[in-house]
Amino acid sequence: MVAAITSNSRAGGFASAQFGGAHGNAASDSLTSIFYNPAGLALDAGTRAYVEVMAAYRTLSYARNPGDIDDPNASADAIAADSGAAKAANWIAAPFAAIASDLGVHGLGVAVGVYVPFGGQAQWDQVQKWAGNQMFPGAVDGPERWSITTGSQKSIFYTAAVAYRTPDNRLSFGLGLNVIQTSLSLTRARNADGSDDLLAPDGTVSEGRSLLDVSSLDPSLGFGIIAQLDEHTKLGISYQSQPLGGEQKLDGTLTNKFGATGAAAQPAELRQRLPDSVRTAIEWQGTSTAFRALAEWTHWSVFQDQCIVATNAPASCQFLANGAWDSSAGGSAPLLDIPRDWKDSWSLGGGGSWWAKPSLELSANVRIDTNAVPDATLEPALLDANKVVGMLGARYTRGKITIDVTIADAAYAKRTTDPRTEDPVAPSRNPDMAGIFEQNVVFALIGVGVHQ
Repeated sequence: MVAAITSNSRAGGFASAQFGGAHGNAASDSLTSIFYNPAGLALDAGTRAYVEVMAAYRTLSYARNPGDIDDPNASADAIAADSGAAKAANWIAAPFAAIASDLGVHGLGVAVGVYVPFGGQAQWDQVQKWAGNQMFPGAVDGPERWSITTGSQKSIFYTAAVAYRTPDNRLSFGLGLNVIQTSLSLTRARNADGSDDLLAPDGTVSEGRSLLDVSSLDPSLGFGIIAQLDEHTKLGISYQSQPLGGEQKLDGTLTNKFGATGAAAQPAELRQRLPDSVRTAIEWQGTSTAFRALAEWTHWSVFQDQCIVATNAPASCQFLANGAWDSSAGGSAPLLDIPRDWKDSWSLGGGGSWWAKPSLELSANVRIDTNAVPDATLEPALLDANKVVGMLGARYTRGKITIDVTIADAAYAKRTTDPRTEDPVAPSRNPDMAGIFEQNVVFALIGVGVHQ
């Protein structure tokens, strides 16, 4: 069984919204405001379009602590096959596209867009010293395999938005309706009892594999306001909701292969709650310079569990402190629960722009993002830490065409977690993934805009 999401994380948790660079904020008139703050769509006039691609290179390393291993009497070879170092290095791409128009009405902004603010993929390297090993055949996939071997997750937003600016140009209001197409496919090592035992008592291989392949369509809302405080200063604040209805349900298939048994597939449903968020930004713009400050709060504390149930089963996802299913909640027990217990995260940032000439804007920005994942539930599939993101950008305008280029680095703090003192019970039993975690993401944004 699998219930983990990989991503090219930048903000807390597994948010990956980077589009817009210096102009991707809650006080901007960029078309990326269709996500950050739809009120910004009313700050420009005419018809305009913008297309951008993010290309990211993500490096990961994980060293599993031998103290995590469930079987204290395992042989030295078994301990070596179940711990040690793992690495991954992956290229990831994400698009953004939007078009907006005032439809000939002063102060109006109507837009549609498609983009990926959550998502990514990961393929962990194999450990070649274990290739072809008959006693521990699963060890070739590395010690991170109890969390992930390979996986992808994406949430594509299809957004329609409308904004209006008051006749005195002092206030702008915006509302966006999103349809979120989420898909998740992930493979990891798994035993039927939730342990990381490599061998059964009779000496045969017990380690298995599971593949979870699920998807969903969910609506959500975004809305915001931008105030023109004076000739040079704008203040924006926006809210992006959770998927409406609260709990997200992804339907698909769970395929298990345990030990020597054959693969068995069954319809399954993943239940989880994704966060809502609040963004604010202030921007001052003069003749040849501009300065920006921004803050963001993401409600990751709603991400308490990822619960897998049999499709169409009247299952409840309520659990006791020790991980056991709470039968008093009614219904039937889930197949598996992955405790998350995340906490809310914050981002604070600032930067500015300088126009070397009217057609060329140069920008620099930095932001600090806090970690959303507690030590107890940190694992290679969902890796987060406090981080610093630095960006350098340039915007060149010639006639009706604008070209944006941004290069950036997200430097994550190194994290070391200790083995747990007590294993949870079924259905929340999963191998302990304590250890040393490191991550870095280098990315570039290239965008082209057209304005008529």
